[in-house]
Amino acid sequence: MTELHYSEKTLQETLITILDPCEVPLAFDYHNRTHDVRPIATALLRWGYDRDSLAGDLWKRATDSPKKIEILRKLLRPCDARMVLPSPESGFVPRRPRTWQEVRSKFLQSDDLRASVISWTRDFYLDLLLAMMVPSRTPTPSDRSTATRNQATFRRKLFDRDGVVSLIGKVKDRLSPRPPPGTTYFSSATLQAARIIPFSASSYEELRQALSIFAGQSVETLLTGSQINDPSNGLLLDPTTHSSFGSFQFGIECRDKVYRLRKLYPNIDLPEMLARHDDEEQLLFGCNSHLVPRPSALLCNVHLAIGHVVRESNAFQTILEILEDEEEFNSGNTGGDYWLVTGASYLERKLRGLAASNYSDTIGSGSDEEETRVKS
Repeated sequence: MTELHYSEKTLQETLITILDPCEVPLAFDYHNRTHDVRPIATALLRWGYDRDSLAGDLWKRATDSPKKIEILRKLLRPCDARMVLPSPESGFVPRRPRTWQEVRSKFLQSDDLRASVISWTRDFYLDLLLAMMVPSRTPTPSDRSTATRNQATFRRKLFDRDGVVSLIGKVKDRLSPRPPPGTTYFSSATLQAARIIPFSASSYEELRQALSIFAGQSVETLLTGSQINDPSNGLLLDPTTHSSFGSFQFGIECRDKVYRLRKLYPNIDLPEMLARHDDEEQLLFGCNSHLVPRPSALLCNVHLAIGHVVRESNAFQTILEILEDEEEFNSGNTGGDYWLVTGASYLERKLRGLAASNYSDTIGSGSDEEETRVKS
């Protein structure tokens, strides 16, 4: 982005400019780690599904008090808009005789404005990025009957839509009859009904709210009640590919009703099932039946955009480490200060809305087999 003395910038560009590297610390602590705000916040603003919605939400956080508004009025002059509620198209220029570098410096010298950026980024880190990668939980004995029934129906509809061979990986369901002659597949496994947006969203209000802001539209009706188990939120995947999808190694892009596989980490060694496919390879959902809804274009593209944010913010490995620590904590294999730190952060996240009764997607064909590391 060209740095001009009094250049006009959109709201999104203004916020990214303010977050450019400088000497002022901008971080938050979680799970005994210090997380740099800048790569997470800028990745959200650059790669989010609806960047204007995300920029507007951060701006709302930065203008939620008269004190903050007064500071911003001294720094910025909005173009054809009010300071408090700018439209996404409204531009900003520095108040003369400031430059954008001076605006950035003054903004970050304000404890209140700096705290707004940190709290906004922290909320999206916990309620969106980390929440989307949380592994599934196994149903308790009391709810196993309902969980099995719902999962079996969900899974059966996906078979009706796409057949008994997974479109991604070309794996045949082990317990299903042979597919029609000429159908290509390379191996067999028990195919799982993977949700594009995890089951936890149906009970985790903070995740749904974060997804709605990220998408720039409400996703409530798509992710609550029986809709969380609608085929439009489902894919048939083998266990390994299911895990790769849950950890954002790949996603699905849908443009003009055409679905394409998108590899998010093409330079790393991917599982064999993923390596069989080219990046941007077309996926023909609904080839077995057009009566069952195909995957939602919105949910596919939102999931893919979250994957881009996870990649560009370099949050992938850190989130995996946090989740592995939590798994160890839940197994009772930690002690001392480490136990206290891990337990405190895990409790905090649970209190933010993550339900302990996330249903596992690994219940298929009436099996009680439990695979707790696969994301729902």
